[in-house]
Amino acid sequence: MKFLLTSIRFKLTVGTMVPLVAAIAVCWVVGSSIIITRFLSEAQQTVETNLSSANEIFLGELVRLSDVIRLAGLSPELSAALRDNEGPSAALPLQSILRNDRLSFLTLVDRYGFVRYRAANPGSTGDTLKAEKIISDAAKGIVCSGIALLPSEQVARENPQLPSQLNIPIMPTPLSRVYTKRVENRGLFLVTAAPVMASDGSVAGVVYGGMLLNGDNKLVDRITRVIFQPRESTGQPTGSATIFLDDVRIATSVMDEKGERAIGSMMSAEVYSAISRGEKWNGKAFVLDKWNFTAYEPLRDYRGAVVGALYVGTPEQPYAELRSQINIIFSGVLILVTLFGVPLSAWLGSKMARPIKALEEGARRIAAGEKLSDITVDSHDEIASLASEFNVMKHRLMEREREILGLNHTLEEKVTERTTQLEEKNEQLLLAQKDLAQAERLAAIGLLASGVAHEINNPLAIIRGNVELLEMNNGGGDHGPEELDTIMRQVARIERIVKNLRAFSRSSTKQLSRFSLGEVLEDILDQVGHQVSLDPYTVTRDYRGKEIVIEADEDQLRQVFTNLIVNGLQAMEGGGTLFVDIGADPEDGLCRIAVADTGPGIDEEQLEKLFSPFYTTKPQGTGLGLAVSYGIVRDHGGEIEVLSEPGQGTIFSVILPLRQTSEQQELQVEKDKDIIA
Repeated sequence: MKFLLTSIRFKLTVGTMVPLVAAIAVCWVVGSSIIITRFLSEAQQTVETNLSSANEIFLGELVRLSDVIRLAGLSPELSAALRDNEGPSAALPLQSILRNDRLSFLTLVDRYGFVRYRAANPGSTGDTLKAEKIISDAAKGIVCSGIALLPSEQVARENPQLPSQLNIPIMPTPLSRVYTKRVENRGLFLVTAAPVMASDGSVAGVVYGGMLLNGDNKLVDRITRVIFQPRESTGQPTGSATIFLDDVRIATSVMDEKGERAIGSMMSAEVYSAISRGEKWNGKAFVLDKWNFTAYEPLRDYRGAVVGALYVGTPEQPYAELRSQINIIFSGVLILVTLFGVPLSAWLGSKMARPIKALEEGARRIAAGEKLSDITVDSHDEIASLASEFNVMKHRLMEREREILGLNHTLEEKVTERTTQLEEKNEQLLLAQKDLAQAERLAAIGLLASGVAHEINNPLAIIRGNVELLEMNNGGGDHGPEELDTIMRQVARIERIVKNLRAFSRSSTKQLSRFSLGEVLEDILDQVGHQVSLDPYTVTRDYRGKEIVIEADEDQLRQVFTNLIVNGLQAMEGGGTLFVDIGADPEDGLCRIAVADTGPGIDEEQLEKLFSPFYTTKPQGTGLGLAVSYGIVRDHGGEIEVLSEPGQGTIFSVILPLRQTSEQQELQVEKDKDIIA
């Protein structure tokens, strides 16, 4: 078994057969799926088309009834009978129409809605049908047709012979809803009402007739015959049609297991749920005892209420048999290819494996230090080229072995020499970096001194001018307080600049304490509204719920965070969203404070000058805020990172140690000594 798992012959056999078998299997699955899906889709589309045809036949029967009743309404005998109030005189024409046109009932009603004569029940007259909407509409002079669901009592008045035809025993049907009655005794009718016109053109009355659909299998058989072709083997139609009263089959060509019409069986509950809402159903459904491709259309009475459904469908079984046949064909192809392909692949793999085994043996002997003659392969393919390259490799290895033995000592000496040189270069690089940092700091200090002179001279000149003006006008007018306010504003500006300069030059000492970052940020955001109105902004405080305690100078860091938050808000002109978050990495002893805005962002040129003293893009800015913040963070042993792209907003990240180290504390002591000196 181990030989089979590691043999190149086995791998070649598997490598040949697996893709082939996989390709056939994929073709099997995909092809079968495409074919069956196409057939099923076409079958469903055909059923939906058949439903349209069935509906046309159904409506055609209603049109035929409408024509019969309309022509009856034109009879002068009926008009005369209504005029002379002689109902029996209408008996002959009405009974002739009832008998010849296979109507279930035919009734003559006067213009007031009272029954004058019933052709199927002459003894029942005098009752009123005024409440029937179809009759009241026909009394307006129009022919009205539709479907009516009549109770057994009303059917008995129209025709005493009909109630026995109404009773349909309910047949328990799988997947149907629970039916509350054991026998359905209502009648579903095609009905038409036509006006009977008087000689003066007025409506003298209405002739009202109908056809019972309960048990009328002639209509569904005609639908089945027209839209479904008979099977060649049995001569039976390939589908069926049904008329439902609610969800009970009252006329159908669906046959049960005994070969009888499934009158009284019910539609599935799923389909009835859609039909009862007045929706069509197109899709697979359970019909009596098997799945069919079906199409249902609701039947509505004259008032628009759903009273039943018209159904056509075809069994799913032929398509299931087609699926089985396709699977059998693909299975046979797969088995045949496997039976012929495995021996052929094994033979080809064995032939290709022999020279490879020879190369394997040669490599093993070379690794063991044995001398080996050149390997010869009697072929003209890639394996022969591999054998030739193997022989070349063998000779080169022998030469390299001799060279390596002579160069080992020289190589060790050169490694030692290069290591010493690298260490010296590293030390020089560190010194150069330190000198460069010092030079940059000296340049910044020089720039700072220049800025101090410029920023102090201007407010001092204003102070001097206002003081002189105050002295000149000390005795008269109300200008004194205004100039005093101007002096105070300029003095405050000088104090702010001097304070920022002292902070940047690190002239102040750190007052270390332990405090919560979240509480400091919460306090800053609660107070920052005094500097910048927060109305147009949304502040997302993601730090809430994160308790991070840090050791640092709280006042100095408060100044840093306030500066970053105010800058972020001012950068979003017209409003935006400010995100404030914190995080900590206890293993590295660091924490991160992030302030992000959705402003216009900062381009690369501005990023390079961002922390330089006196560099600002604000009309009223001093350019010291970020420089001071940078100095405070570096003084705490931390860093400030900026990530920004034009149009994408800006993220400032402050990285600080959770605790001040002993080295930083020693530097603070030395700094305090310098300040005292």
